[in-house]
Order: sequence, then C-alpha cells, then structure tokens
Amino acid sequence: MLITFSGLDGAGKSTLIERLKITLEQQHCRVAVFHINDHVGVYAYLRALRDRVRGGGGAIPSNGSPPTAPPAPSSRLRAAYRRVRNAVLWNKPLRRLIYPVDLLVFLVYRVYVEKLRKQVLVMDRYFYDTLVDVAYDRAWGWLRLLQRLTPTPDLAVFLDISPEESFARKGEYSVPYLQRRAVAYRQVFQRVPRVVALHNVDFDATARTLERLALERLNS
Repeated sequence: MLITFSGLDGAGKSTLIERLKITLEQQHCRVAVFHINDHVGVYAYLRALRDRVRGGGGAIPSNGSPPTAPPAPSSRLRAAYRRVRNAVLWNKPLRRLIYPVDLLVFLVYRVYVEKLRKQVLVMDRYFYDTLVDVAYDRAWGWLRLLQRLTPTPDLAVFLDISPEESFARKGEYSVPYLQRRAVAYRQVFQRVPRVVALHNVDFDATARTLERLALERLNS
C-alpha cells in the first residue's frame, strides 16, 4: 500500500505521518517512511554522494526552493558555487527530463518495500510535489504528460492550507511565492483520482480522518 502526503510547508505533513505510522503499527502493519527529496531519485543519490565525500553540506529543502550553499573558502567561491549548483539542481527542463528516471527508481523502491518486505510505504511529499516544483505557466502540457506516468497512490493526501497560513506557520518564504505554489498544487491535484484534500485546522480531527481512511483502504 502506498500513502502519500503533499502540500505547502507548514501543512502538518510530518506530524500527521508520525501519528499515522503509530496507528498502523498498532494494527500490526510494518511501515516505511520515505521523503521524496532525501531517498528517491537522481538528485537524492548525488546529494548523498556529495555529503559522503564532503562530510556534510547544505541539504536541499523539500519545498522546491534553491538550497543554501555549504561553506566555501571565500565569499566569492561560495557565490560561484551557489550559482552553479542552483543552475543545475533547480533547472526545470533538466528536472523534467530526470523525472521518468526517478519514477523507475521509485518502482524499484515500491517492489522492495511493498512486495518483498510487506510494508506500507508512506511518502513525505511525492512526485506531485515535484511537479509543483517544476511548474510554470507554459509547462502544463509537459506536467500532464509526466503526471500520467506517475503511479497513483492507494491514498493520496493533499493538505490544503492557504499561502498566508503557510507563511504564518513557517515564515521562510514570501506569500507571493507560496501563492504561486498553491495555484500549482491545485492544478496538479485536479487530476489525481480519489485524492483526499484536507484543511488541517484541527489536528486531531484530521489525524482521525486519515487513520480511518488508511485502515479502510488497507482492508479493502
């Protein structure tokens, strides 16, 4: 079973995932939790290799914004490093080309986790969030094509909060930036079958709804 969580920063994905994991384990389900940017795909592996070689470095944020560069010997070298890295990592055409490769990698993960280890796979962010990362006005044809290739989760959860709520909870990114991402999220999730869209105002109520839906689909 595949359960995915998507939404703006501050929507409560990680907290709800932890609550759902505990509930599923209480029902004797084994659960694996992966983050799309940390565990799956070309960039995740390149970053892991870089960190192994360098002994650490700035992590790529999970919301599609350019990462903060790791320390460099001088401010000039640091600025140059940041420009080059951001140009590669956040090049939208390049990320769209890599997207099918990441889907193949994810297929291997699913076979291993769901079929071989018999675990429920929970994704903290999913390929739908990647589509939001690479979205812009003239790219919807590409995005629709990539979305057709994307495996539909057994339970796709979209935590729909406003840009203003996201800013109030996190405060890291501007409201206009979050507004653009909110529009892209709604465009993407218009085409996701049986998506569960929740406004996480009351955490306990949202968690109970997710627990009920997950158990229903697990037992169906």
